[in-house]
Amino acid sequence: MKSYHRPFVYESSDFKLMCAVIVRDNASKRESFVWHVARLVDWKYNLFTLKRRFPGNYAAGAQLWFNYYDELIGFVISEGFDEQFDIIVLEDYAYLYPEMLAWAGCEWGKHYSELITCAVETHGDRIRALEQAGYHRTEDIEMVRIFDTAQFCDHPYPTAPLSFQSMAENKNYDNQAILRLSAWPRNTEDKQTDDAIRAYCRTSPIYDARFDFVLVDGSGAHLSGCEAFIDRANGTAEIERVCTHAEHHNQGYAQMVLRSCLRALHENHIPTAYLTGWDDKTIHLYGKLGPVKEFTRFGYRRELTG
Repeated sequence: MKSYHRPFVYESSDFKLMCAVIVRDNASKRESFVWHVARLVDWKYNLFTLKRRFPGNYAAGAQLWFNYYDELIGFVISEGFDEQFDIIVLEDYAYLYPEMLAWAGCEWGKHYSELITCAVETHGDRIRALEQAGYHRTEDIEMVRIFDTAQFCDHPYPTAPLSFQSMAENKNYDNQAILRLSAWPRNTEDKQTDDAIRAYCRTSPIYDARFDFVLVDGSGAHLSGCEAFIDRANGTAEIERVCTHAEHHNQGYAQMVLRSCLRALHENHIPTAYLTGWDDKTIHLYGKLGPVKEFTRFGYRRELTG
């Protein structure tokens, strides 16, 4: 069947179509997905990455593939509008992966000295296509752990003076901002802009304050937190933004928040949760939650000549 491709159009329904493709793709891949829908939503709504604040950049950040019937079947996407990219394509059209990879090399390769992507360890066809195109495996990995939330149904919630709360209950986004700035220090802009970006993140289609969690002490300070993004169609959640205030490290608070989050997901009929670690510290942290299924995404790099 013939296919065609074009750049992402910001002012269209393209973003909704991309979300639907990821949800459909996850339904088939399940335990070896490339992106969860949460990651795509962040691509559009998390404006702490400066380039995302300009709609005109998005046409250069995603190329969409359609079948003969004008149905979206996959896309090449750069999360940071740079040399790193990923390819999402529905299983029925997996044969297009080499074509999409070649397109990225030809079009995006013009602008960089290297291109970087990844492949799940079990996706043999993709790995072969990458190697044939001149990509080589790097030391970079993303380890995804898959949790059965029912295993946490009896986990006790924290007791006084600590309290595990959702932001639907807590509502103090100023304290949450203090927590996150402590956990991820950066050169902040003026508070008004910073607050506006955080508020815009919360307008995303899958943000739900009931699954945005914090651990609070008796004074109301936020000690630790995490956020679960729900794919209701597949009964899954990706847990992101796991953080602890710098003054409260090594007290078990992140573990407390994660276990409580997994229990809350179970109580809300979300049977599966994912946690992804990119470095030794987070991989070790998530490993403490108990034995689970897991899979690894390996990094691949292709050096380009001028």
